[in-house]
Amino acid sequence: MKNVLLISLSFLFILSEGCVNKTQKTKYAPVASGKYDSEYPYKNSSAELEQITHMVTKVFCIVYYKTYQFDQSSKIRQQELVSGDFKKQASSISESHESYSGTATIIEFEKNHLALLTCAHIISNPDTIISFFNKSEAISTEYIKAITIKQRQEIFLKDITSCGNMNILAVDKENDIAIIGKKCEDVLEPINVFSYPTGKAKDLRWGSFVYIIGYPLGNIMVTSGLVSEPNSDEYGTFLIDALFNKGFSGGIILALRDGVPNFELVGIVNSVSSKTEYFLKPEKEVYEYHYNESAPYKGESHVGAQETLNYGITFAIPMEKIRSFYLKNRNELYSQEYDLDGFFRINK
Repeated sequence: MKNVLLISLSFLFILSEGCVNKTQKTKYAPVASGKYDSEYPYKNSSAELEQITHMVTKVFCIVYYKTYQFDQSSKIRQQELVSGDFKKQASSISESHESYSGTATIIEFEKNHLALLTCAHIISNPDTIISFFNKSEAISTEYIKAITIKQRQEIFLKDITSCGNMNILAVDKENDIAIIGKKCEDVLEPINVFSYPTGKAKDLRWGSFVYIIGYPLGNIMVTSGLVSEPNSDEYGTFLIDALFNKGFSGGIILALRDGVPNFELVGIVNSVSSKTEYFLKPEKEVYEYHYNESAPYKGESHVGAQETLNYGITFAIPMEKIRSFYLKNRNELYSQEYDLDGFFRINK
């Protein structure tokens, strides 16, 4: 009887051990379909993503303005601005500057000609801003209260400082696309040109998985998201649920076609749903002057604007629209010795 019991217990132990040993976790590579992936990559992509981070850079834009303010008795009209005599009638003149930053991707460096893709709103700012006196809250007069005129603008790259101030080579303000660059005689930093193919936003589907790389709040970051509302228009416009912060504008959107390392550039991010609130601010910023918070402020006040972001709804500029922009400006870029046909996969 004891022998039978021992055999039975041994048999149960063998069965339990066998069940434990057979529990395995296996990741299977997706079957190649020729379509963009909608699942998280099954293969480690850290090496490729790190390489791509060196192909994008932070772009700074500083705009310098001069503002002429008038008393209502001056009665300056818009048609009188052409002559330039209005400057003598200004009751006060002040200087200011605005700074912007975003992300740019290196798309060409050939024969010392450097070219980068970014968003127009980062580097394209108004030349003139005019405000009028108000009769009431609803009706404005024809008399000018102040005119702000751009004096100059400077565009710099965080990782390529030796090349100096960049030029705007082509810009489309309406679609928020720009190509900046310069002929750099002596570049001290390594130049890493974007080496992955440009793709087709029209091939994206609901739930397509994408990576986004850029400089939110000045920090190089990689994040990911899923595509919604694909093919919203003739260019293949789409939305992403990825988090967006200031500085991410111009960041690249990468989709995977049949897994790592098959990255393709399908667009750039340019904005997020937001609302703007206006407020009064002192003449100098906090980094320029220390204000005593317990003492009344008696200096000049200026209107400031603050955006509140609605995270989780990020807008994208599809690759098809960027390619169309290039074709419209192709001859102008040729005249400046920039041939970007290779990057945009244009057959000659």
